[in-house]
Amino acid sequence: MIDADRRMTFVLSAGVAVLGGVSLLMAPSAIWGLAIAPVLLAGAVLYWGALRGSRIAILTIVFASVFLLDATFRLRDYSDKDVDFQIILKIGIWLTLAGVALVHFPRWLPWMLTPTNLTWMAFLAWLMFTATLSPIPAYSMMAAFSIISYVLFSAYLFSSFDRAEIFTATLLAIILFCIVSIIVYFAVPEFGRFIYWFNDQRYVSLRMSGIGGSANNLARIAVFGLILIILHAADFRRLHAFFVPFAASILTITLLMTNSRSSIAMTLGLWISVSLLRWRKLYLLVLIVSAALLAAVLVLPVENEVLRLMSRTGDLDEITSMTGRASIWSIVPHLIAGQSWIGLGYASSLVILPQHSREIGFLASHAHNQMLQLLLTTGWIGVTLFCLSILAVGVRAAYFADRTVLVLLAYVLLNGLTESSAFGTVANICTLAFAIAVTLPPGWNIYESDRSYQRGLS
Repeated sequence: MIDADRRMTFVLSAGVAVLGGVSLLMAPSAIWGLAIAPVLLAGAVLYWGALRGSRIAILTIVFASVFLLDATFRLRDYSDKDVDFQIILKIGIWLTLAGVALVHFPRWLPWMLTPTNLTWMAFLAWLMFTATLSPIPAYSMMAAFSIISYVLFSAYLFSSFDRAEIFTATLLAIILFCIVSIIVYFAVPEFGRFIYWFNDQRYVSLRMSGIGGSANNLARIAVFGLILIILHAADFRRLHAFFVPFAASILTITLLMTNSRSSIAMTLGLWISVSLLRWRKLYLLVLIVSAALLAAVLVLPVENEVLRLMSRTGDLDEITSMTGRASIWSIVPHLIAGQSWIGLGYASSLVILPQHSREIGFLASHAHNQMLQLLLTTGWIGVTLFCLSILAVGVRAAYFADRTVLVLLAYVLLNGLTESSAFGTVANICTLAFAIAVTLPPGWNIYESDRSYQRGLS
């Protein structure tokens, strides 16, 4: 810690002490509130270090922002949009990410203004614009801002720091998230297990949701961690010989305990695809995909025991209706009639879809499909900009043979088949995947020669 850091730490400590003393004088009963003073002080010191570009501070913020990305510390109803400690904590993270990125904008802005980045920048701007049209504009704008903050911070990260360190901090946060979820699953079953309603009866299932809010959310977090291991196992082995097996075991156990069939299938598909691309056996990938599609055509129309085995309840309708998603998909085109170009406003599904729970047959907060979600909330303009963004970034990644970007784009799109993926409401783990994919510069360590920045500010 240099002299400037010591002086700033002293100033911040004095400020917290003064505020604490004033609080005690004005309201002695608030003494318990002083318990958060060390947390506030640590946060302020960390933020100061991040503004100066400290490597340790930045990686700590990466760890915290990934861990809190999907963390749920209490259950909330769809209609509950009150600001509580959980929301305040996340808003603080979003402001921190955006603030740090904007302070260091000269480092990443030139790369962001290249032609292949203009489409996704226009897409994010459109998200913010449509948020103003939402029935809940304050919440929608906050949700759109959360997405933008992670994208801006990712742009700064990969312009200034080694991507192996960034992915290591990200993976450590995901591992801790999964470990905590496993503990909660056994210690607090009412919170850590997936809860569902059937015939007006409340049931606690064996599927693990942990602190992810739902089983599917936790599953896609585990999948993201496994993707990082698949792509960068060689870098993670430098930490310890047993780190990769340990991490893969924790993430695999978590994924299996969520019993999320689509996430398990996605993990296997991406692992096979990465392996075939590494072995340069692209024709085998095409053959496997073709065989899978042919099998689906032959099996799906037939009511047989194969489909029943895939159902959790043994009911064939669970498979044919995609666990009820088909009823949501059928109603979306009717909801946007007359506003199909601009949609109903980003994140408006939280208000719109619950109003049509009778037609759908159950309560839903999003369209359970990324394209339909974007169509509902941002209209055809939003869908078009998103598709152009994926196409531009995908072509760039293919040209530079960047497997990381291609796999992350596939992760976002595959998750979007049955979920709203990266653009449902506030930022989630799929949003982080999108942010990394669109901001990751071509090539490994493109800023390797610029070490003076990290040496001078760390």
